[in-house]
Amino acid sequence: MDRPNIFKIATSELSQDALITWLLKWADSEYSPVDRKLHSCAVKFVRSLIRETEDYDIKNVKAGRQWNNIDVWAKVNDDYFIVIEDKKGTKEHSGQLKKYAERAKKHYENENINIVLVYFKMEPQGNYSNIKGAGFSIFTREEMLSILKQYYEDTDNDNKNDILTDYYFYLKELDEKIKSFETTEKWGWYAWKGFFETIQKEIGGEWDYVPNPSGGFLGLWWNWNYKNLDGKEFQFYLQLEYGKLIFKLYVYKYEYRRELRDYYRRKLFTVAKADGIKDKIHKYGRIGQYMGVAKLKDDYRVKNENGLIDIASTIENLRKMKRFISLVASEIEK
Repeated sequence: MDRPNIFKIATSELSQDALITWLLKWADSEYSPVDRKLHSCAVKFVRSLIRETEDYDIKNVKAGRQWNNIDVWAKVNDDYFIVIEDKKGTKEHSGQLKKYAERAKKHYENENINIVLVYFKMEPQGNYSNIKGAGFSIFTREEMLSILKQYYEDTDNDNKNDILTDYYFYLKELDEKIKSFETTEKWGWYAWKGFFETIQKEIGGEWDYVPNPSGGFLGLWWNWNYKNLDGKEFQFYLQLEYGKLIFKLYVYKYEYRRELRDYYRRKLFTVAKADGIKDKIHKYGRIGQYMGVAKLKDDYRVKNENGLIDIASTIENLRKMKRFISLVASEIEK
């Protein structure tokens, strides 16, 4: 049933902070008699955050927001202190995660308590290296949906909590948008995120939104190659800009950009001719630090007979482009 959803109205990160804090508080054993099902869901949530099994008994949970600028915090049984960084459309910045971890560890340095660092991210993100480097684990949309789905299916309609039900349907709809690249020909913002997240697992690289004067794009870049030609340093790589595949070049110094662009482009087309794909690419881009040199003429995505994406064939097509660039790299070494 289509129904008004509070999380479509209260869309800010603060609303999600409040939901997380509220659910953490419900894990305290004091609230089990008030709403047994909701309490049980909250307990599963806390156990998932601290990576504990069902054998771990949760008695006391204290939770709140904005302790030392930390989005959400919780103290569990005097055994765990949870630091939660909640991100919606934004990402971490300015080394904030390391600062939060240090503050929590310093505060409890004289107590026997485990510090648990959690990055709560319900939307895909193209690079988690800084987060993991700061010691944070990623709590994903899939994990949250699994917990909420069990609650929703195990609770009678008359006893379902409206807040938790709204959040479940909000995340469920978000999940469907992200996975919609599998079932529709017209892709929106979330479908591209889901697509890049999926192929990244197979080809590597990273993806993100790239702003520019034309309005920007979601892109994925991978397969970086470093070369030094008589002291002139440059790198070349592949980049996806929505449905376009661009052969990219990064030149360190301004005075070498045109020379190295022309050199790399000649090598690229020489190998393309020998490899039988010269008619599939054409010149593209302008001089700059990060510049396009050539572009695949057609969309790199492969579709099936129904006009939908064929993921396996698309990934193989991208791997062919990577093998082609490996041939170019070998030619440059000659």
